[in-house]
Amino acid sequence: MLKPHFEVNSLGHLVVGGADAVELAEEFGTPLYVMDEIRIRENYRKFRRAFTRRREEIHICYALKANSNSAVVKILQEEGAGADVSSENELRLSLEMGIPGNSMVFNGNFKSTEELELAIKNDVVINVDNLQELKVIDSLAEKLKTRARIGFRVNPDVRTPTHPYIATGLRESKFGFDMSSGQALAAYRAAEGMENVEVIGVHAHIGSQILDPSPFEEEAEKLMRFVGTLKEELGITLKFIDFGGGVGIPYRPGERELDIEEVAERMISKVEQIEEDKKLEKHALFFEPGRYIVGDAGVLLARVGYVKERPGMPVWISVDAGMNALLRPALYGAYHHIELANKMNHTNDTLTNIAGPLCESGDFLGKERMLPRAERGDLAVIFDVGAYGLAMSNQHTAKPRPAMVLVRNGKSEIIRERETFEDLTRLDRIPTWLR
Repeated sequence: MLKPHFEVNSLGHLVVGGADAVELAEEFGTPLYVMDEIRIRENYRKFRRAFTRRREEIHICYALKANSNSAVVKILQEEGAGADVSSENELRLSLEMGIPGNSMVFNGNFKSTEELELAIKNDVVINVDNLQELKVIDSLAEKLKTRARIGFRVNPDVRTPTHPYIATGLRESKFGFDMSSGQALAAYRAAEGMENVEVIGVHAHIGSQILDPSPFEEEAEKLMRFVGTLKEELGITLKFIDFGGGVGIPYRPGERELDIEEVAERMISKVEQIEEDKKLEKHALFFEPGRYIVGDAGVLLARVGYVKERPGMPVWISVDAGMNALLRPALYGAYHHIELANKMNHTNDTLTNIAGPLCESGDFLGKERMLPRAERGDLAVIFDVGAYGLAMSNQHTAKPRPAMVLVRNGKSEIIRERETFEDLTRLDRIPTWLR
């Protein structure tokens, strides 16, 4: 079952963004990431519309960790997005693509001195993760003769139905200040006497790939009650509340899509109810979507090289992309739907395992999938790879990372060149004693 932004043409080929996937693979080679510009814009507008129709001051900060390709970031800059960054290079890239520093938030549990200085110089909001970091920020801001704009990342202890590796809002998580023990309140108290920081917000992120609206509503309630406590006990009035990201997408055929309108309704209603009950001023609300915007806008095309049959077992097909190009199946056991892009009208009648080319038993993209009987030269397509696909790719067994193309209404252009042998070795050095 294909999502509505895909088509199948008269040749039985998959069509992505108006472009024939088979022709793309022939022109640009494989493995190949393909990003659909129109779908990126549609997803961003859908997310933004859900919240802005219920609340005036909404800020959408695209999470670059999902996909930091320059063209992707430029598309979202054109749409008016800010940026959620978690490294110096994500910050610098956002600036280069035209996103102003005062439209960014900087997150993460380790920010180097150099990263913090760059953020302060560009008026980026820094969501502080620990008290040592707070002291470093205060010292740097004093040296720069300015005030750093900060929030604190708090941990609301919200349990989410997602993989443990991407559940970030639990008390045992490495992120943020614990709310229930009073640690988060103590962090705000510690910042009160600092002359070089301006405390303007609070931040939380409860996890990724969440397809249930209830955890988001719980997060909104816990954060808003904490905001009320800040005002009651410390007299602190915040300007913004940052709810992070985490909105998931359906990866499996038939999987229910999260209704973003319902998420917005439940979160905004909870925010406004507690603002009224606690007599709080209206806050600006920040959201940090990544996967929701770019996840289903990307596919990975991989060429079938060999087919191996064993009696009574699924057929193994080997393709030219593996955990080097798409790590999620090996790392998380994540499901990505797979078809043969050149046989979309054929019957899926063969139980198939899809293996990558690397020397690892864990190097597979999918197991026990029903596909048409594959042949050497067929083109596999792996769906929903626009987020955390290329971003998590690697050079295992000296495989070059794939190229990426952008498609729009049938037009296609390279937006990331395929790596070469020279790219793999250009940072290597031979020590003098081996020459």
